[in-house]
Amino acid sequence: MTIDAAAVDNSARISPENNLDFYAYSQAAPYSMQQLTDDDLLIGGSNRDEKERTIPPDMPSVRQARSDFAYFMSDELRAELFRRNQMLMACANLDVAGAMPERVGDYYNLMPLDSSQANVPHKSRTFRYQTISYKATHIRTNAVCYLKRIMGCKLPTARLYDVVEAWKKIVHANIVQLRDVFLTKDFDDEQPSIVFVYDFIPCCETLQKRHFSSNVSQLKGWANPYNLSGEDRPFSAGKGTSHTGLLAESLIWEYVVQISSLIRTLHGVPLACRCLNLSRILVDGDSKGGRGKSRVWLSGVGIADILDGTINGIVHQHILNDLQDFGRLILMLACNSIVGAQKEHLQTSLDIVQRNYSHDLKNLILHFLLPSNTSKPKTINECMPMIGARFYAQIDNLHVRGDILENELAKELDCGRLFRLICKLDALLERPEHSMNQVWSETGDRYILKLFRDFVFHAVGFDGEPIIDIAHIVQCLNKFDAGSHDKICLTSRDEQNVIIVSYSELHQAFERAFTELMNYGSTGSS
Repeated sequence: MTIDAAAVDNSARISPENNLDFYAYSQAAPYSMQQLTDDDLLIGGSNRDEKERTIPPDMPSVRQARSDFAYFMSDELRAELFRRNQMLMACANLDVAGAMPERVGDYYNLMPLDSSQANVPHKSRTFRYQTISYKATHIRTNAVCYLKRIMGCKLPTARLYDVVEAWKKIVHANIVQLRDVFLTKDFDDEQPSIVFVYDFIPCCETLQKRHFSSNVSQLKGWANPYNLSGEDRPFSAGKGTSHTGLLAESLIWEYVVQISSLIRTLHGVPLACRCLNLSRILVDGDSKGGRGKSRVWLSGVGIADILDGTINGIVHQHILNDLQDFGRLILMLACNSIVGAQKEHLQTSLDIVQRNYSHDLKNLILHFLLPSNTSKPKTINECMPMIGARFYAQIDNLHVRGDILENELAKELDCGRLFRLICKLDALLERPEHSMNQVWSETGDRYILKLFRDFVFHAVGFDGEPIIDIAHIVQCLNKFDAGSHDKICLTSRDEQNVIIVSYSELHQAFERAFTELMNYGSTGSS
């Protein structure tokens, strides 16, 4: 849709509610703004506090523009990426950093994650040793990693290399990948510590924190289906538990699909998880901030096998234990209670599942919770008939999520292109000297490029006031990069030189000057 600017009153105001979005502009601009293109709309509308915008009086035509989110990454995704980057770049305060070693192996910039203080261990219920977790940076690749330090444990040497290499080869979307294992005395302990290095997953929380951190007091008295106090209660106590306070079944199935997928990958090697519990499964997002998502990762894989120094010993028994742990995990999620998987509360938990969820979910829990037949061991593949068509819903959700991220990335595509163009342009201009020529940037092709830079970034109004107009900057850079045949008038700062030149000629001069600079960089120093 095209709007004739001549038919529009200059005093008319365009409201964001009309789904029209125009650039900020200055009526005192000495240049004429032409019809906006899609490239021109790349960086517009950055001032969200502006309640209304005026149609430029010197525009021959104005295209109907979409809202800001049609051209820029959404605020939600931008804030999420900013939080992740902030977590990746976070550093310990000076007091904590002073108590930490400057370097541990190939890693530096250590930051404790379990406590705000340095070197405060806690005993892991999963691995039964004193452990401390750190965020650190690799000294060569600059990659941010997660370090799991285990104290007071002797690392077995027999076949250790084979065990570590087997786990380092495991790559799965729902498994935090093991990168390295090493012994170190950099912490100044009497015994060397064992350090496990994993990928660092920012802005996540455990399943236990996500769903079980505050549910202890959700149901009190006779409303609680589990008689934890052992007092006498009527038969109907706890039988009225409804779906309120329980997790949505669709969310539980999302967890089932992802966790069963990672189990299937490990069991096919064959390897066993040996850490399939609420405190070792990470969930994307932050539930307190209303940003909780359902993507999960299993952390701490391989630690139990590496500490044992073997894989093939009783791996099949560990695989069967994984399947039972899987059934307990889903039962706790379905009952929204950690005690729900305890033996004395098993029947009560199954009654809750039967009253509030589908038969498929109950059958899945029962199938993996009960001991396996020794003549025909269970496998994780047996959960597929119970998942059924819900698996296609998960695939659809993943594709939709991928499409959303791809569209958001496409909105920022030209930002990188224009940034590289500005970097190359500034590399040419205002150089003190080049090839022993102190006025190199003031002559030839560089001179008109310098005038063009002033035309784009240093525009002033009739009264000498600076004009900050992103629409003008983006439009000029896009035409300059494309080599448009439109012509512009360039004026020197002393107003003694006036040059009429096309964007195509400017682009050719730019290519020649940059090629000359690059050729000197590769041959001039020799």
